[in-house]
Amino acid sequence: MVRKVFIIDDDDISLYLTTLVLEQAEFANEICMYTSADDALADLPLTPNASLPDIILLDLNMPHKSGWDFLDILRPYEEVLKGKLDVFILTSSIAVSDQEQSREYPLVRGFLHKPIDEESLAFVRHTRQGRA
Repeated sequence: MVRKVFIIDDDDISLYLTTLVLEQAEFANEICMYTSADDALADLPLTPNASLPDIILLDLNMPHKSGWDFLDILRPYEEVLKGKLDVFILTSSIAVSDQEQSREYPLVRGFLHKPIDEESLAFVRHTRQGRA
């Protein structure tokens, strides 16, 4: 079981459904929900020995700060965060360009489509187990 998951999504229904699926699957001990990247960043300790979430499920299309903006803010901390937290894009976007762009971020371990389901959770588990 994963210790802590952050879900960052401006859509309340998506937050609810994602949380419901995670809870039903007993996927994580703690689920933190954020409707903005700024709120999540405020709760994300970016220091070497901080207690980080294991997984961030990140929506791309949000007002004010997008998922891309969030990832850009994390860029200077990638070495500190790599191997400690994994970001999975969780989006309704079907644009191939978004999938390609997500590969430019070392913290992004996968690209998932909404709504999240058991198959997506299996992919997340498998990807995390295969971490080098």
